[in-house]
Formats: sequence, structure tokens, C-alpha cells
Amino acid sequence: MTFVEPRPDVSIEALQALNDDLLYFNVAGSGPTFPVAQRAAEAYRTWMNGVGMFSHVGYDSYNAELSETRADLARFIGDPDGASRIVLTQSATDGLNTLVASLPLRPGALIVTTAEEHPAALLPVYRRQDRGDQVRVVALRDDEHFLSDVAEAFRDGAQAIVLSLVSCRTGRRLPVEAAVGLARAAGAVSIVDCAQALGQVPIDVRALGADAAVFLGHKWLHGPLATGAAWVADPARWTPSRVGWRSRTEHDLAGHMTLNEDATRFEIGTVDVAAFVGLRQALAVHRALGPRVGERVHTLRARLLRAIGELPLDLLGHADDPTGIVVVQPRSGGAAEIVQRVWDEDRIVIKHVADESTDAIRISFWALHRDADVDALATVLSKRLAVTA
Repeated sequence: MTFVEPRPDVSIEALQALNDDLLYFNVAGSGPTFPVAQRAAEAYRTWMNGVGMFSHVGYDSYNAELSETRADLARFIGDPDGASRIVLTQSATDGLNTLVASLPLRPGALIVTTAEEHPAALLPVYRRQDRGDQVRVVALRDDEHFLSDVAEAFRDGAQAIVLSLVSCRTGRRLPVEAAVGLARAAGAVSIVDCAQALGQVPIDVRALGADAAVFLGHKWLHGPLATGAAWVADPARWTPSRVGWRSRTEHDLAGHMTLNEDATRFEIGTVDVAAFVGLRQALAVHRALGPRVGERVHTLRARLLRAIGELPLDLLGHADDPTGIVVVQPRSGGAAEIVQRVWDEDRIVIKHVADESTDAIRISFWALHRDADVDALATVLSKRLAVTA
């Protein structure tokens, strides 16, 4: 019995889940879920409820669907034979916590990360300080200076690096291949957070060269919530910090256990298998769309930047970044107020992003957006900036 349509309808009308009384420019926050992926998940969930998950029929199906999800994800990220290197998680945060806590490091390690990271990566890295490890945060000014700072960290003995492929803060694509190359030359471990990349930027984990990469389903893939995964080049090199009934092949009452040899050693307990069926359906949509996603995002980015080019906004990324994330900072401040008023008065969703030095607006769009949507947003921003000025 199959629940995934291999050739789904990929028209805008079929894939659009949102109500027509709003415009949504926060794909970097969440998709939302393609209707066809939602239907696949719900159909499987209904079937599973009917047979009982831990019946002979249900349990066999549970394991088979998760196995197929691992294989499907491995193919999608450039490792066709890499199902054994995929661990299924509930989110990127879950995957990052799992891997960062399990880093195979010597005591008192120096870990390098970047100022572009989401708290999902930064907080697990900071937590390593409780073990006596040290953390160095490198700023991303330009690629040359960034890589110089990373190289210096490895000369100072850094044993690991955790960094994003695409920044959630600026939409920039970081020079990940070069950074993990520096790590590899230093004998260090590298983890790449691909949460803002998978679904809008092509990924080949083998070409990245990292020791591990982390993904999720509900942003640019438009899959269900609570779906994520990690790819681990050599699972046996890592000792999981958490274990459960799905992590081991056997154990005894003396406390001895044998962990799974593959990446499922990181999987600890029961998950919502139906959500992963929905994720597989979302992957089928992306395969059907192919390069149209990247081409459309490129076109929309150029259109948006032209439309807001004369407004009093500073672009925090680069015009030619290959992503659907545009982050702009109002020169007169007041980003949070603009974001709120754009929603309250214009029914448009954008995101306020702020830290010690940034008070900005993040606009994130995908291939479903129409030219008219981008034009409407630009018109509203022009109006709101004129009011705040």
C-alpha cells in the first residue's frame, strides 16, 4: 500500500496551502506544508490508527516507512547509497543538539562557530562550555576575512566547527566547503546546519565535505512540522549522548549495550511516522519541480531588490545571494514597529530580526510567490517607511 504520489500536481494552485486573505513572506520560519504532503501524512496516520502501530502489521510498516524515508533523503542530498548515514530527528534543533552533544572531542576542546547561526546551533555549542570546552564565534564580514579567522581558530587548536550553509540572519551562503576543508586539514570535526538551504539551494553532502549535516522538513521543503534529519559520514565515529530502544541492537540488565552500527544509533524513541510519509511526499514535489525552484527564487529576488532599491533600507546580505532570504535594515530604525503594522494594517507576514547590532526586517519567499505578491510587499514597505520617516 502506497501513500506517496510519485508524480504530484505541482501547479501553484495545487501546492498553495495559505488562505487568500494574507501574503506570507516568512518561509525561512516555516513552509507551510504542501496540501499533498499534508494529505499523505493524514492518510497514513488514519491507516496506522486502524491497524495499531504496534501490531504486527503496523510495526512492520512503521519500520519500512522510516527506512524508505532515510533512503529517500539520502538520494535527495547527493548520497544515493547513504541510507545508513541518515538519522531521523524531529527538527534541526533536535539534530544539532544530538550531534553537538556527541562530538568526538578531547577534553577542553575549542569549538568554532559563527555569528550567523540560529540559536538552534549556538545554544548547544554554548552548552559544551559546561563540560569545560571553549567556544569562539567568528563574524562573517566577507568570505576572505571569515576564512582567515576560521583558519586562525584551527591554528589555535580548534577541534570542531559548527556553521550554516545559508544564514538565517542575512540569507548569505557561507563558504562552507572551504571552511570544512580547513577543519579536515586540521583533523577537526565539522557540522553544517542546512536548515535554511534544503529545498531552495541544491545540496550534495559529499561535495560539502563535512562530517555531518543537519536538515529539517518544514521550511523550504514545505513538509510537515516535526520532521528533520541528519547525515553523518561515519556514524561509528560518534558515541550518542542519548540512547533509547531504537538506538541499540541489544542490552542486558548489567548495563551492557550494543549500539546500532549505522546512524540509527542516534534515534532514541517513537516518532510520528506519518509526518515522515508527508516529508517523502514533499520530496516528490521537489523532484517534479526540479531546477524551477532555484530559477524562480532568483527571479523573485531580483524583482524585490529592484522594487525596494530606492527605499531607505540597507541590505545586510548581497544582491547576488542565491536564496529567497532578503534582510534589510531601515536607516531610521523601527523595524519591529514596521513589521507589526504591516501585519495589522496590510495582512502581510514578514519577520523582525534583531541583536546587539541589528534591527532588521527579514523577507523570505519561495517559488509559489507571484510577481504581484512581491510588488504588493514593496508598495506596502514604501508606505510604511514614509510614515515612520
